[in-house]
Amino acid sequence: MTIGELLKEERLAKSKTQKEWVGNIISTSYYAKVEKNKHRITAEDLLALLHRNHIDSSDFFKRLENERDLIYEQEENWRHTATTAVYHHDIPTLKKIVQSIKDSDLPQDKKDQDALEVEGMIETLRINYEDDYQPNLELQKKLRERIFDIPNFTELKLQLYCDFMDFYDLDANRAIVKQIIKETSNTVDNKIMVAVSAIINNFISNSMSNNQYDGLDCYIEIVEKMPQIPELYLIKSSIAVHKYLIAYHFHKDEKYIDYCQKIAESYQLTGMEDFGKSIEKFIEQEKNKL
Repeated sequence: MTIGELLKEERLAKSKTQKEWVGNIISTSYYAKVEKNKHRITAEDLLALLHRNHIDSSDFFKRLENERDLIYEQEENWRHTATTAVYHHDIPTLKKIVQSIKDSDLPQDKKDQDALEVEGMIETLRINYEDDYQPNLELQKKLRERIFDIPNFTELKLQLYCDFMDFYDLDANRAIVKQIIKETSNTVDNKIMVAVSAIINNFISNSMSNNQYDGLDCYIEIVEKMPQIPELYLIKSSIAVHKYLIAYHFHKDEKYIDYCQKIAESYQLTGMEDFGKSIEKFIEQEKNKL
């Protein structure tokens, strides 16, 4: 629930018109757009409205915070279910999540954003696993705009870019990844490091798929220098696979393939069978190139 929606709820509960509600604090026409989430209200005017209508400000903000906590919890549940569905290539479940978002009580702008992100996950799966699929260029454009409407390289922006790197060509990704590395080089935030390492991992994988191997060592080194923390284990092990496959590409030594296969086996032994199989498929693709 937004500030405007909560103000409207409070106003209707007191059976007041918008004109009675605002008095001379702000214009009725401006306030009407606040309730519709088309205009923002200043903190000073908001407090004046609450005082005029005998609403305890601490209770108002507590209600607002509780509503936002519920929204956050709902979005986290969707995100977790969607991530699991992507891992299992489960497009029907992703479509159900999109419909659930559209049917929810979220503000319309949040519905649009959340549904767009899940639709982007479906698009990525279809591009990667359906040979005759024609990409939805309009959807991809909307997602690129969504990502770069977010100022700075925040955790959210990095996560979205990581999820939808397939919607950029290799040269564009190279330029973006270099900028991300530059902007986040001094971070000590574990979540930012995880997002950056995942982006680098995806970029290396895409480069190899496009038969571009030169210059990838510097990206591998960046992730290898990151601290040994549990959150980075999966990415670091995936980076190791790429490192050994690149070494195999240049040196043709079968020992590097053996190293990669042992990592893939470890994934399957620890219950990540789909991930292990995807690594094995990637190893096979690299072997077949030679």
